[in-house]
Amino acid sequence: MLEIEFLQKFPIFAGLAGEKLNKLKSIMREIEYPAGSVIIHDGDRGEEMFILLDGEVEISKLMTIKMENDEASSKDKSLIRLSSKFFACFGEMALFEEKSERSATVTAVNKCQLAIISRLDFSKLVESDYEIGTIVFRNLARIVSERLKRANKDILKLTTAFVLAVEK
Repeated sequence: MLEIEFLQKFPIFAGLAGEKLNKLKSIMREIEYPAGSVIIHDGDRGEEMFILLDGEVEISKLMTIKMENDEASSKDKSLIRLSSKFFACFGEMALFEEKSERSATVTAVNKCQLAIISRLDFSKLVESDYEIGTIVFRNLARIVSERLKRANKDILKLTTAFVLAVEK
């Protein structure tokens, strides 16, 4: 059973307490994934986000390159690992749009305990309590913004390395 004090540690819930967090908790569904199981498939459509309560997940992306002979070469590239120690969430873009396309594959590194929030349940909750929506969406905007900044820095590093390698 999820405890309010535990949920308050997640950045996505910063600023929520008591009754507001209880309302949010009421729409969460807990689920367990065994080690090695795929939680999200890159390219699939999804309508829920995940709160990592316990365990560790790996976020990966299938990288495909077309060769000169029109053959394709693919490799699954690990992008990042998320741990429950850092009160992580993923799949949050599903709260913003209907049938959101998943941008990466998420695999359980070890046994994981997750809380799931569906877009439909969250939308209904936000319609009945605007303050919850305002706080959660503000927190999500901060999280997504930080991830975008990090991704931009990574792209710049990769582009620089590629240009330097090609120029040699």
